[in-house]
Amino acid sequence: MEPDAVLDAWIRSPDPSLLSPAALRLGRRVPSMAATLDAVLSDPLDRALAGVGPVPEVDPTDVRAAVLAGQACADGGGALDPAAMAALEDAARGDAQWWVPAARLHVLSSESRERAARMALSEGDLPYVFPGELNPMMVDALAVGDRVLTALHVDWMRKLTGWIADALVVDLRQRGLWFWPQLRFLSERKILRPLQKQQKVRRGQPGSRGLAAGYLYKVGGDWRTAAAALDGADALHAALAVASDRPE
Repeated sequence: MEPDAVLDAWIRSPDPSLLSPAALRLGRRVPSMAATLDAVLSDPLDRALAGVGPVPEVDPTDVRAAVLAGQACADGGGALDPAAMAALEDAARGDAQWWVPAARLHVLSSESRERAARMALSEGDLPYVFPGELNPMMVDALAVGDRVLTALHVDWMRKLTGWIADALVVDLRQRGLWFWPQLRFLSERKILRPLQKQQKVRRGQPGSRGLAAGYLYKVGGDWRTAAAALDGADALHAALAVASDRPE
């Protein structure tokens, strides 16, 4: 799979059904996609996520819409309201799909929330977490990791990476991009194995395996082998991940 060829093919014959919020967020960083996304997207939230429309007003009690609107605002360099993001994280707490991104938005809007996450990550004990579940400390690590992980002792960072790697499966299943900002700050050896295993897992949504290949690209893994057998939404998600991470 050559990313440029996959993207060119989609642009020539666009199929919006292959897109997801993750694909739109990655696509906004790929200049060649802009005109096509502008032409085929009609939903205001989708257009905002793709960077081809303004962020719409949404019902703050609709967690999904509020998170996506917040991500569109943050990705576009806009300012987030700390009080609104605190309320959003409270509303999303415990939700396997929306808790991590809501916490991330809260961290991006609030220095006090970032300090709280830093303090949580300075603890020396890692609690046991059942596979597929999220722990508050995991959420903190994924919400603030790119801002604090490089300041942690290397041995503690390796342990922390191995511990939160269990959440990779949940992230990829949800096409959440939770790990995307953190990947280059985590211990690569602890991340590669679960990413490679994910290529054999058939569960998840269309695009999940493609994002796993994109994650492999970002950590320097053998993403080409992982992407070779992909098609449809998975191939498109992998191509967008690779293309969006190139230097501008």
